[in-house]
Amino acid sequence: MWQDFRRRRKLEPGGHTDPDWRGEHTRSAAFVIPVEVRGCIEGIAAARDALRPFPFVSLHPDHFMHISLVIVGFLTAAPESPDEFSEEGLASLAESAGEAVSGFGEFRIDLANLGLFPSAAFIEAHDRNGEIDILRDALLVGCGLQSKPGPPHLTLAYFKVEEETDAPEGLIEAVEPLRNRTVGSFTARHVDLTVLDLCSEYARPKVFARLPLR
Repeated sequence: MWQDFRRRRKLEPGGHTDPDWRGEHTRSAAFVIPVEVRGCIEGIAAARDALRPFPFVSLHPDHFMHISLVIVGFLTAAPESPDEFSEEGLASLAESAGEAVSGFGEFRIDLANLGLFPSAAFIEAHDRNGEIDILRDALLVGCGLQSKPGPPHLTLAYFKVEEETDAPEGLIEAVEPLRNRTVGSFTARHVDLTVLDLCSEYARPKVFARLPLR
């Protein structure tokens, strides 16, 4: 991914408030692993400091730090498409998810290597035995969902730019020294089904259901 970004050097607008992604929806839901920032604070601070000089970078606050497992869809009073759910539908989904993850225990996640998507800056998330992908697959099968994010990562910032904006050379130079650097580690203790306000930049996600890993 890094070499692809370096070759193309283009930025795109990112973020959950983007109307091209959310349309008329005002809330979305996702299964996530919340990141324990206190165990990674120095590494995250270094990555933030590298990105802070660029005015188009929108850094995420601590309460927004998570690793996405499955994007569920949008909440609406009257669902009309497969990616729309009512509150009752989401409650049923949470029950199915609880059964799907009931056999999983806690596991360690290592955060390392600052990287860039066209629309965001991120830190890679690594496990020891493929637990993240196994957990994702269990949720997808158990809940009958299709949406699956790319490689496991912690999104650190969105880019507020126009489509096909040239990436400044300084951005690549700022990220390069942190490409192979450990950020920190934490223990994944639960999966959260969260609801996000799509009309607010960084409102604290609401925990609709918490699924313990034990």
